[in-house]
Amino acid sequence: MGSTPSSLPLSDIVVVDVSVANGSVAPRPFNQGLIVGSSTVIPSYGANARIRQYASLAEMVTDGFTTNDPEYIAAGLYFSQAAVPQFVWIGRQDLTAIQTAIPHSGAAGTGYAIGDTVTPTQAGGSNAKLVVLTVNAGAVLTLGTTIGNQGTGYSVAASLPTTTSGAGTGLEVDITAVGETLLQAVEACSLVNQQWYPVMCCGAVDADHLALAAWSTANWMTSMYFGSTADSSIPAGTAGNLAIEMQTAKYRAYLSYNTTQTGDEFPNNIYAAAAIIGVVCGLNTGLAGSAFTLNLKSLVGIAPEPLTQTQYAAITAANCNTCASFGPYDGYIVSGILSSGEFFDQILDRAMLVNLIQTNLMNLLVSVPKIPQTDPGEHQLIAQVENACAQEALIGYIGPGVWEGETVLNLTTGQALPQGYFVQAQSFTQQSSGDRAARKAMPIYAAILEAGAVHSVTVNVNVQL
Repeated sequence: MGSTPSSLPLSDIVVVDVSVANGSVAPRPFNQGLIVGSSTVIPSYGANARIRQYASLAEMVTDGFTTNDPEYIAAGLYFSQAAVPQFVWIGRQDLTAIQTAIPHSGAAGTGYAIGDTVTPTQAGGSNAKLVVLTVNAGAVLTLGTTIGNQGTGYSVAASLPTTTSGAGTGLEVDITAVGETLLQAVEACSLVNQQWYPVMCCGAVDADHLALAAWSTANWMTSMYFGSTADSSIPAGTAGNLAIEMQTAKYRAYLSYNTTQTGDEFPNNIYAAAAIIGVVCGLNTGLAGSAFTLNLKSLVGIAPEPLTQTQYAAITAANCNTCASFGPYDGYIVSGILSSGEFFDQILDRAMLVNLIQTNLMNLLVSVPKIPQTDPGEHQLIAQVENACAQEALIGYIGPGVWEGETVLNLTTGQALPQGYFVQAQSFTQQSSGDRAARKAMPIYAAILEAGAVHSVTVNVNVQL
């Protein structure tokens, strides 16, 4: 028999290229809360530092927390709500971080430049990087700290030698105060991980509430601060109390009035904010019909306040919340409002919508070779915004109705929106040459109708004898 002739490869005739698309990124979660405290279980630096995720109290105990730690007690309330959250994050406030430091008198060094970083040498201290803020002929005049670089293990001390990132030599520093503020701790946590939305802090006082509320207002699309206070001037309606101060500043933050009551009989009430963010994270599943309001939600583990009608009115007038009883209904949140006067669920759902739009559009942009600057290309972008709106309609945040706002392109006042949203853009024929050269898309206009939520009901009963 003759030999079998060798075969040529099929690829000479049919060329098949296999490409695997990059996986889409999921939107960030809005149903995981952060509890910040000063227990030393979680280190500030090193592996798995600053912030950790837990699925249960048992995991916290395994990690080293005790049942008496404030973070453990707060997490217990968080996980005790009727709808149980899946995860909680615990963050570390480091009370041994450098708060302030100054050049030691007579040892300001030489050869330093603005922006140099210096590290004090102190037994037990590490990871601090002080920033040179001002100099005079190379001598350091002032120093500053930066979030995430305040170090750990330091104590107040004078005349500490330093190492530097620059050419300077001879600087000695005095550490004049140690300990992160709660705001600095929360900011440090956010640098490490941002998979949480509501945050509460163990041991927060008025100054912390105000600082964190201001921070929350600036970062409402990614984080929301929840605080609780026992300030008796709030139910008394005293001018300038904490709730009124936050209300006046229109902070997008949540404040609740909760007390341990007579004889500290309900000590866990100081952690009421943890229970409230547990309600938030347990209810916010993202499933169909899961949109919610905090008003009149049962608060497990927190005792209702024994309030008079006058006290209750003073609390709510200041855009403050509390846990109260109404007739036989015992221990309910009222009324889910932020200090700004906006309801928390509105801001939460707006933040979720923004994140969905951003994620959908980014996933599209990285998944295709390009989106052309044409009307069909613009329609691909519009479709992703519509998908985000459809998801928010599915959970119940967006609902059908009639647009009563101003005319926006082809959307006119009085137009029915059966889906609750309308997304549009102008044609690329309207684009300026500058925007085209910069490879910009046409601006997309999304109009939505919030479905709202009922918080009270009026019934008129007519009786005929």
